[in-house]
Amino acid sequence: MKAMKTPTRMLAPLVLLGCSAPTFAQVYQSQYGDRPVQWYLDAGGSITQNQTADNFDNGWSVGTGVSFRPDPTQPFSLRAEVNYNRFEGTNLFISQNQSANDGNMQTVTGFVDGVFDVPLNPWFRFYATGGVGLGYRRLELTQNGFFCNSFFCGPGYGSNYLVASSDTTHFAWNAGAGMNFALPYGRSWFIEARYERIETQEPTEYIPIRFGFRF
Repeated sequence: MKAMKTPTRMLAPLVLLGCSAPTFAQVYQSQYGDRPVQWYLDAGGSITQNQTADNFDNGWSVGTGVSFRPDPTQPFSLRAEVNYNRFEGTNLFISQNQSANDGNMQTVTGFVDGVFDVPLNPWFRFYATGGVGLGYRRLELTQNGFFCNSFFCGPGYGSNYLVASSDTTHFAWNAGAGMNFALPYGRSWFIEARYERIETQEPTEYIPIRFGFRF
């Protein structure tokens, strides 16, 4: 009888663990699993690339979007997003017009992205993302700076701000990767880096590195 009791005692904790696994999965899904629809906000820096870097310094970025995951057990999801980026002009860009002493580039991009998750544990995962959309770009050559107008710098400055500008909209695409850290009740925070490109005559290229919060 003693010989039979030993294996039974060894198996009992495994049986209990097996019975509790569905309960743990339910608790995780209710507290840490993704919601079918999640909004998010993000912000960070943007690093200009190639010819874009010749004309513009590194800048900053803010954005928002919504993710769709109809089946939380699957690694695939879709998201739609809008991002704004701003970059200050280099001396090379400003020198294109002698009457300007400042300049900048602003972009607004809208993307539809696919996302593929690689979970490492219930609270942390890597993911890869990529997608296509449209990119609006505005270039400005300015005089006296953004805040130097008739109020701040005195009479005569208000009409001297904008020297020249150019607006264009083109096809855009992006690809990148990120890390997601789960929080209770379907929330999470993330860090993400992507290559983004607007197909202007000379491609507009930059790499935003963003921190964000999903809710």
